[in-house]
Amino acid sequence: MRNCKSTSKRILVSISILSVIAASCEKDSTSLLKLPTIQSSEIFSLSSNAITIKSTFGINSKDSIEKMGICWGLQPKPSIYSNFTRSALNDSIMYSRIEGLEPNTKYYARVYASNKDKEAYGPEIEFTTNSTVVDIEGNIYNTVTIGNQTWMVENLKVTKYNDGSDIPFLSSNTNWPEFDSPRYSWYDYNIENKNPYGALYNWPAVNSGKLCPEGWHIPTDSEWSILANYLGGELSAGGFLKSTSSYWASPNYKATNYSGFWGVPAGCSAATVGSFDFKGILTVWWSSTISNSGLIITRKIWNDNEVLYTDGIMTAGGTLNYLSVRCIKD
Repeated sequence: MRNCKSTSKRILVSISILSVIAASCEKDSTSLLKLPTIQSSEIFSLSSNAITIKSTFGINSKDSIEKMGICWGLQPKPSIYSNFTRSALNDSIMYSRIEGLEPNTKYYARVYASNKDKEAYGPEIEFTTNSTVVDIEGNIYNTVTIGNQTWMVENLKVTKYNDGSDIPFLSSNTNWPEFDSPRYSWYDYNIENKNPYGALYNWPAVNSGKLCPEGWHIPTDSEWSILANYLGGELSAGGFLKSTSSYWASPNYKATNYSGFWGVPAGCSAATVGSFDFKGILTVWWSSTISNSGLIITRKIWNDNEVLYTDGIMTAGGTLNYLSVRCIKD
């Protein structure tokens, strides 16, 4: 009888302990930190070596996030235990960027959010990176698709037309005003500025129709406007277009490069004929458009704001102005 009573007591104690554990687990399950809902994810820009994914989150005051971003890999269902980035929310929107990818390669990516209790993933995004493009001299350029447009990622640096003929080189400030024919130069006439800034071309070279590789062309002003509108308008597009590199002088205001355009401050010819200025703080790109008032339309970005400016140069001055070129795919 003693043994039976002892056994009964042990059973009752065990049942009591299990009841306490169960109650405790039930309490903990209701106090788990809640993750926000990943409402949507889409490719914002896709290049030969990078991608930007834009995601929208549904958030309330009870949500808790320790880290969020994108995880990716060469196999389906990537997780945070493989390759991942860390990003931040801005008004429920998150831009996440992956760099260092290989051209013409298939990848898989998922947006994630996690806290100390769990992790959540968005729908899988399958994508293949862009191809590169080569000019007639063998210079290789990454390409980026932004909306429905595909642009070169770097400024043009070719010194020959696409038919193989040479573009004359402006090698010094001697008799610069006399040069009314197509020319290119490097900033301060120094070829060391070829990378990463590219070459600087005058209007006759740009207007030749032979500057970009076959299948590419100098963008029109309308094509620049399409790009700006996709990035939220001219007042904010500059921040999306500027690289976050140290080539820019401080403050490089609101530079994100979420577009993948990788704008660098190449500078341009200065107001004093025969000189160059603004490297590190400004870049100016030609368009192929001449306005009704006779202005060649240009676009420019500065280091101290996020605007993509529209400007113009009189055609008579086009031979004396040396600016950067970005090509867009036909």
